[in-house]
Amino acid sequence: MKFDFHKMMSSFIINEGESINPTINSWIQALSENIGAFKPRTLSEKRRIEVMKHQLNELRKSSRKLQEQVNRLKEQVNILQEEKTDE
Repeated sequence: MKFDFHKMMSSFIINEGESINPTINSWIQALSENIGAFKPRTLSEKRRIEVMKHQLNELRKSSRKLQEQVNRLKEQVNILQEEKTDE
């Protein structure tokens, strides 16, 4: 994975330093791509990569569950706010 620093700097200047906040899914995708780029040379390296891939899958599942929970909580807050304004 190569980074184009000129492009990043141009984007930074154009956006006047707006904060770029990658989502958890972006981080997970980047990690997955980086792990996939490894070429194990020994059996122990192969096992470590297998463990990393498993951990990444568990992280993906957990982040999905957390996002679903956040969405449910947001809906509940909206409902409570609507009820409060109706009173």
